[in-house]
Formats: sequence, C-alpha cells, structure tokens
Amino acid sequence: MKKLMAVAIAIGLAASVFASAKQEETPGVTTITVGTAGGPVPYGWTNPDGTLDGYDSAVIAAVDELLPQYTFKVEVTEFPSIFVGLDSGRYQIGVNNISWRKEREEKYLFAKNHYIYNNTGIVVRKGRTDISGINDLGGKTDIATPDGAFPQLFVEEYNEAYPDNPIKITYSDEDALRIYQRIADGSLDFILSEEVSVTLREQEFGIDVDFISLPKEEQEKIQNPKSYFLFPRTPEGEKIRAAVDGAFETLIANGKLKELSIKYFGSDISQ
Repeated sequence: MKKLMAVAIAIGLAASVFASAKQEETPGVTTITVGTAGGPVPYGWTNPDGTLDGYDSAVIAAVDELLPQYTFKVEVTEFPSIFVGLDSGRYQIGVNNISWRKEREEKYLFAKNHYIYNNTGIVVRKGRTDISGINDLGGKTDIATPDGAFPQLFVEEYNEAYPDNPIKITYSDEDALRIYQRIADGSLDFILSEEVSVTLREQEFGIDVDFISLPKEEQEKIQNPKSYFLFPRTPEGEKIRAAVDGAFETLIANGKLKELSIKYFGSDISQ
C-alpha cells in the first residue's frame, strides 16, 4: 500500500518533514506534490505524531491507491499558498474543500467530479429572528479569516455591491470556540459556514446556535456547493486530471467516497 508523505511548510521558514513513511523513487512512477491547508476539522487536521488525517487526506490517499503510475506527496501550507504553488509548478494538485469560482476556472483546471457537496448558510445566536437570508446581512457584524476562502470573498463582494450598507467585517484568526461563544452571547451577529461544520462545532463546544439554511440561489452567491481537486492549466495538469477523474469514477462507483464521507462527517456529503 502506498503511503502519503506529508511535508509541513512554514511560510518564510525551512520546510519540516513529518512523514509517516519515507517514499522511495520507483522507476516509471512520477511523484505528484499535492498542496493542502490541512484544515479545518473534519476536512483535515494533524495528529500528534505529525501525520495528516481528515476527509481531504483520506480522499487523496484513496485516489493515490488507484494510480500506480503516480505517488502522492502532500505539503501542508496556508490556503492562499495552494494557488501560488499551482502557479509556480510546486504543486500539481490542490486539495482543500476548493469550490468553483469563475476567476479560478480561468486559471486552473477543475476535476470532472466533485467530492464534497456543502450546504452553506448563516450561523446566528439561538432564537435570533432578524436574519433569515443574505439580504439581512447589511450593517451586521461578521468575522472571517483573511485566507481567501469563501467567507471572506463573499463579504468583500457583498460590500462592493452594497457600499451604503456594508457588512461590518473583522479579519481575525480568532479560534472557533471563541467565535461560537461570541455568536451565542450576541457580541457577533453572524458567520458564514457549512452545515456539517456547524453540527460538529456544536457537539465539540456544547454551544447551541441556529444554522439558517438558504435557498440554492443564495447559497451559490456565497459559494458553489461543490468542491473539487484543482490542477494547473497546463498539458501536464490535463494529463494528471484525466487520471484523477478516472480514479474518482471508481471511488464513486464502488462506494468508497461515500464510505469516507460517512466516516468523517457522519453522513454522505460526497455527492
């Protein structure tokens, strides 16, 4: 069985290797470097022994197992650096719950098959009634990590469209527990999140919040619900994508993708 080699990248610092198993170069086998942010839970996390875990890494490993012509090496980096790595040729694949966006489609190749279907909505204090959709967010307070993920991008686009009544956004790396506490006590009006993450956070923190499900057209304004593996828009990228697409067809047909989704999320959000 092939093992994934994981490499942690600290921006501006030397890379540190925390591989669970060293890989030997094999004649006829090409090493593919996969860039991922390795989070948040349950999409990804790092175990105490330094190995990667979570749905993203499990799917990467399952694809790797079906492609004997390739061996995957995983590098953990910051989310924006996944795209920088694809641009520079450092990474041949980017994986981190990456949804379709027009500007991404112009620069990168998306896998044919998605491996996540997210229900995206608004998280508010339990019992709150003045927010029921994205049209109610103007003037409200929000917090987002400045990492280029959908919560940040949507609010910035919203504020460009409604400059007279923008969302009051704070950029912060504040931990999730504190954010949920602030939602619960009313000092923060809302955050944008995926339903599966909210359910897990409520269980982890013991804090009840309300998740506002949105109609499809509103969800798609926040982010495309489908997430994909991403590849550089190059001949090599096209070749690797074709191989990965074939592997995904197998994982969907044999139920492995569904099995991994249930293992990490408690339900099938793969399709």
